[in-house]
Amino acid sequence: MNIAVIGGGLSGLLCALMLEKRGYCPTIYERLHKLGGVLDSFKRKKVLFDIGFHYSGALEKDQYLYNSMDSLGLLDRLKLEDYEENFDTLFLNDKRYIIPDGSQNFKKKLQSDFPHEAKNIETFFEACYESCIISSQPESFVKVDSRSIGEVMKDIEDERLRKIFLHFTIFYSTVFFENGSFDFYAKIFINMLDGTKKIKGGGGAIINALKDSLKSTTIKTKSEVTEILQDENGVNALICNGKKNSYDAIISSVHPKVTMMMFNELNKKQTRYTKHIDELEESPSFISIFCLIDEKINSNLYYYGDKSEDFISILPSREHEGKTVCTILTGSYYKDYKNLSKEEYKIKKEKECAFHLKRIKELSGFKNIEVLDSSTPMTKQFYSNGVEGSIYGVLCSAKQKSLSVLMPRTRVKNLYFAGENIIAPGLIGAFLGVEILMHYFKEIK
Repeated sequence: MNIAVIGGGLSGLLCALMLEKRGYCPTIYERLHKLGGVLDSFKRKKVLFDIGFHYSGALEKDQYLYNSMDSLGLLDRLKLEDYEENFDTLFLNDKRYIIPDGSQNFKKKLQSDFPHEAKNIETFFEACYESCIISSQPESFVKVDSRSIGEVMKDIEDERLRKIFLHFTIFYSTVFFENGSFDFYAKIFINMLDGTKKIKGGGGAIINALKDSLKSTTIKTKSEVTEILQDENGVNALICNGKKNSYDAIISSVHPKVTMMMFNELNKKQTRYTKHIDELEESPSFISIFCLIDEKINSNLYYYGDKSEDFISILPSREHEGKTVCTILTGSYYKDYKNLSKEEYKIKKEKECAFHLKRIKELSGFKNIEVLDSSTPMTKQFYSNGVEGSIYGVLCSAKQKSLSVLMPRTRVKNLYFAGENIIAPGLIGAFLGVEILMHYFKEIK
């Protein structure tokens, strides 16, 4: 069976590796000159920065990501790192909250800080424990939990406590997102509290580990797929650099909306399917400022105000010559950049970065911040080949997860989806989606 994988980011590389282990020899088509997409790392003035990966949950031994990476042999090539202190520190207006390692520790701390909500905190954690198991068995997604986070935490009245719980929506949707899927929230919430770690070398190390693990995959960079072809038996070929290449199956790890635009002709059923995909709401986008801060920072720092747009964070990754390598992350809008000229884009980017740099200095008290680079929603759009630079692709809301979740097998025969737009976003979502996808490809000798 001849299989093509469109996209050479995390999900595309995972597809290739898992297909190899089932006996296949896939071909990866990557639009850019190198693999990695938004998970890759880059250097400025010899300083290593992470683009889209800073840390993840579920990396403690026997947790989902740890087991998945171990089964693929990736842990032999990666080094997991613990935080020296608690992994997240929140600032809610004038109040500071530390998120300790361990879900039980966090629960006890919250019950101590909010004694009037102790019973509701217990109930909320119980609900999270019931839904926190991550499974790649397809039947796990037949039993749909349509609850939103807001529904599950309806009895919690303390607004500050609600915001502390809602902090965890930033890892898969957007700020204080009460309409987020509780099912995925619980998986993120518990697995982060009980298993958050960094990976030495960041996202680039993950990409290198995947590349180095591939043995029988053909990798084609600077190879943009412009069209997918099909006949009455389903998808059968793609067009790349003006040349037709025939395949028995095609897996696309680029955004489903972008993938369906690669078809020149669709039947009525496929047109309705495409319309459904086009109507899915996207997650928001961010601007990133890559910098060196002349302070020792051991915890991720999140600053929240009264409004969601007040959010801004400092994510430390490593030390460099006595300074902390950090990414400053905050909300931004693709629409503000998309129609600008090159000069207008440069001015807009510099102005927005200066504004947020001033904000973070006032909030953190850090004065010596050296900016080495920055990225906008347009940058994310370019590297992800997604839609309007959305940070997590399709929004993981309760409504979309329960009624509109995209599965790996599509309505177009022999076409499959992979990536964070199906099942769930982020590192966990990428692994989960590809593992579920593999149920459709039998092992061959």
